[in-house]
Amino acid sequence: MIYHSGIFYPSDKAGLDAITGRKEEEPISSPRAIILPHMDLRRAADLYRKAFETIQDGKRIVLFIPLHRPPLESDKDSFLFFSRERTEKFINGDIAIENAGKPFSDPYEKEEASLELVFPFIASYCPSSHLVPIFSAALKSQEVRKLIETIHSLDDGNTVFVISSNMTGLSDNAEEERDRMIGILISGRPILDDFRKGHISACGSPIIEAVSRAIPGSWKLIGTAADDRKAGHAALIRW
Repeated sequence: MIYHSGIFYPSDKAGLDAITGRKEEEPISSPRAIILPHMDLRRAADLYRKAFETIQDGKRIVLFIPLHRPPLESDKDSFLFFSRERTEKFINGDIAIENAGKPFSDPYEKEEASLELVFPFIASYCPSSHLVPIFSAALKSQEVRKLIETIHSLDDGNTVFVISSNMTGLSDNAEEERDRMIGILISGRPILDDFRKGHISACGSPIIEAVSRAIPGSWKLIGTAADDRKAGHAALIRW
């Protein structure tokens, strides 16, 4: 189901084609992980293009999406939620969605726009790739450890892990806090304690911590969004 068309991205194919473009050439290798912001694609398109240009078509793409509200009462015993297997008939192409477990993420797909933000770029840049969406409410250390186990179980050598996360929450000093967060990520410093203590506010911090522990390498900056006033946005890559 499509819930966020016309809000976070154009609702017509011509509008989507104008912001996605096409991959100039197929890369010879793909990164291990990428961090992308969740924001209006008309502002973030350049970051998404640069990121998806690095992914070989056919690579499985595991997308981690942080929940911005606690799970439903009926889901209180779970913190990971998985999309159902299906072919999503999106505006500019079909998206093959692969299921990685239960419980299903149906109610969270309505709330979180991040899943749909990658659809236009998968359809344009990686039409043969399978997408594995995982919604996460991980906060505690033991939940991050379970998330690491999940990453290891999915890391088959043909998978790219994409994290949907802004660098800050709402802030009066968005650019300054964004740049500080970028510096922390590039330094390789653990971030979970800082996140839990409120020293940093990147919504995907527990997921970033898990991916950073599970996958060797270092984060490198792809770019930042222009005119960050209310929240900080950036894209990073891990080879």
